[in-house]
Amino acid sequence: MPSLTRSSLFVAFAFLCTAASIRADENLFGYVSGAETLPKGHYDLYQTTTARSGKDAGYYRGWDFETEAEYGVTDQFQVSGTIVQHYFNIKNVPGLDNQDRYQFGGVELAAKYRFTSVFKDGYGLALRPEIGFMRYDDVAGILQRMIYVAPTLLYQKNFLDDTLVFAANGGVQLAWGKKPAEEYEHELSLKAGAGLSYRFASNWFAGIETHGVSEYPMFNQYEHTVVFAGPSLHYAARRWWATLSWAYQVWGNEVSPTVHNMAFAEETRNEFRLKLGFNF
Repeated sequence: MPSLTRSSLFVAFAFLCTAASIRADENLFGYVSGAETLPKGHYDLYQTTTARSGKDAGYYRGWDFETEAEYGVTDQFQVSGTIVQHYFNIKNVPGLDNQDRYQFGGVELAAKYRFTSVFKDGYGLALRPEIGFMRYDDVAGILQRMIYVAPTLLYQKNFLDDTLVFAANGGVQLAWGKKPAEEYEHELSLKAGAGLSYRFASNWFAGIETHGVSEYPMFNQYEHTVVFAGPSLHYAARRWWATLSWAYQVWGNEVSPTVHNMAFAEETRNEFRLKLGFNF
């Protein structure tokens, strides 16, 4: 085989391996999202499982199951729908009823519009508005009628021939109908996160990420702030990918805290998350 042909095949193979390692809207992190969108006419199916554990006292296990379908309307615009479910195993946690039961969470609808592409423009910038209806809360499955809107800005920058990926998110959430799960009717949340992930082997990424939230009942009363940080591990095959992450509460603050520099009324010490994505 001529050397030129061999070289051309090698370059093509290397390009395909690189492209396969970071596909559009592939989740390298557990909580932080990238800025890329699905190509027109393509769709993905995601299954996210989160295990939350650790309160200031007692035994707490909260499982969240999110089943999401995404569709690329254009190369720059995609839509998605999500079904949220919970399972709770709670014993002797102050302020919460003992229980071992499944509880339906709610439904979410989202869109994502990409202003710039990390591969074409040097950096990626996208807006992801989301609306949802949560019938039961995620702390203990308590009845509510929460409707929320949550716009989020997504930023992504790749380095070293796309082997090092940085992503950052920031947004707000406005929620109404929190009663009777909460003492107040509506709430403002400020959310942010950032992550850095490196491809250390073919189709393998390892990274670290952090995310946090501050909540304000009645839109102007402070309730709590919490910051999580931890590692993430990502693997991508041709038609599917998986991301495993661990988020540890590194700092928290809340009204009437039970543990110094920690927030346990609505948050936990650990969050373990597994994401599975299937590409079509």
